[in-house]
Amino acid sequence: MKKLKETFAESIFNLMISQVVVKILGLVYRLYLTNKEGFGDLGNAISGASFQIYALALSVTAIGIPNSIAKLVAQKSSIGDHKGAHKIFKISLLLFGTIGILASYLMLFFAGTIATNYLKIEEAKLSIIALSPSIFLVSITSVFRGYFNGRESIKITSRAQSTEQLVKTVVAISLIELSILLTKKSNTVLMAALSNFSTTIGNLAEFIYLYIKYKKYKKEINEEILFSVNTEKIRLLSIIKEIMKYAMPISLSAIIMSISRSIDSVTIVNDLKDILGYEVAKKEYGILSGKVDTLINFPLSFGMAISGALLPTIAMYKDNLKLKEDRINKSILIEMLIAIPVSLIYCFYSNEILSILFPNASNGGVLLRISSFSIIFLILEGVMTTILNGIGRIYVPIKATFIGAIVKLILNKILIKNVNFIFGGTRGAALGTLICHVVTCLILILEVRKTAKIKIHIKKDFKVLIATVAIMLLSKIMCLELSKYLPIKIGLIISFIISAIIFIITILKLKIIEKINLKLL
Repeated sequence: MKKLKETFAESIFNLMISQVVVKILGLVYRLYLTNKEGFGDLGNAISGASFQIYALALSVTAIGIPNSIAKLVAQKSSIGDHKGAHKIFKISLLLFGTIGILASYLMLFFAGTIATNYLKIEEAKLSIIALSPSIFLVSITSVFRGYFNGRESIKITSRAQSTEQLVKTVVAISLIELSILLTKKSNTVLMAALSNFSTTIGNLAEFIYLYIKYKKYKKEINEEILFSVNTEKIRLLSIIKEIMKYAMPISLSAIIMSISRSIDSVTIVNDLKDILGYEVAKKEYGILSGKVDTLINFPLSFGMAISGALLPTIAMYKDNLKLKEDRINKSILIEMLIAIPVSLIYCFYSNEILSILFPNASNGGVLLRISSFSIIFLILEGVMTTILNGIGRIYVPIKATFIGAIVKLILNKILIKNVNFIFGGTRGAALGTLICHVVTCLILILEVRKTAKIKIHIKKDFKVLIATVAIMLLSKIMCLELSKYLPIKIGLIISFIISAIIFIITILKLKIIEKINLKLL
């Protein structure tokens, strides 16, 4: 099936482009919603809380499916058993389609109970209902993605993800504008539900795209099946067992991570409503989930793409410790060249960033400042998890994530209610998230050093930190001076451009990274 296959470099490039498109469209989507009159922080609280339930459901029904199916399909295709590969696809489609329908029904049926008793946000019921069909759609879409990935066609799945985000953004804006036009007013609950319903429509568009591509290549698939070799009889239960074997660790880790993320949705409103009032408590949660979390998650996908480009060679050179160690440290260094500057930009310019991006709802500068350093540890978590999965230590990240979640829950329960404390209220939740990722990251790093026998070199990373802090201080002073004569946006852009040039020159002069790697970055 030559038309479907790509080189490894092409796959990474397609993933990178897809992630850039998805993240930019996602940011546009969030900027529009938050700045829309009548939505703001309250709308973010309603849609964000219901989305955490949706994410938790997906971690059970869909997360891990693409990777597990891709691995099984690739194994069969590599020996010429295309008939077996296609059978895995068909059985998976039936299995996860059934699971997805059941999960969608349960989410729809218990929407009111979840919103009232679990989230403590009754207005989230309609948003949960709007998201419920998505679980089925994502379940079957994940099977198609796994099948195409297993057949070395990352381009198709990458474009499908971009299509989903584009449709979601356009539909959300269109539906919300139409609702305001028809009702002559802004209804926050309805707008939140429509924004989440756009996710369902986006997932439907992604499924249609993948199905069309499948039909397009069906003739070639049938030809390969006809000339299949090394065909083995596959039992239904053995396929399900193999899929679950690969999917379970990923799903379990995703479940724990989803629970960890949903801790804020449960604790913030529940613990603050009696102190600050129900409406204020919801808005406080909306600031954290709608704006701060969006900005923190924005740079993570770029880090994951770079890890994906550098770390697969670890498995190929498992007996060459020196080369493996070099690749890992190079990956970490490039990740830090992204994570450290972005973290410090968020920290130094938290108020300015929020006022520019969210002029109609700019609260949350302190929360962004506290949360900014989570980026460094989140990106390191991704690298360490990839290394541990590569050497077969798949359950270590699950243990580390679980311990981090426990730490997060304890800190939330202690800090949130103490609103007068410097790290009380939602500031406590942000600090709890940061410490959660620090703990998780340290456990993973220690395990990598222990089991992979890899030494993590931090000398260059420390140089990056010192250089970035110095440049950011210079940038801040420059921005303050320019703002005396120019609008804040213009001053900010000029200081950023000058600082970026100084940063590149500095890391070259300090020999932090070779020119060839800078080109890659």
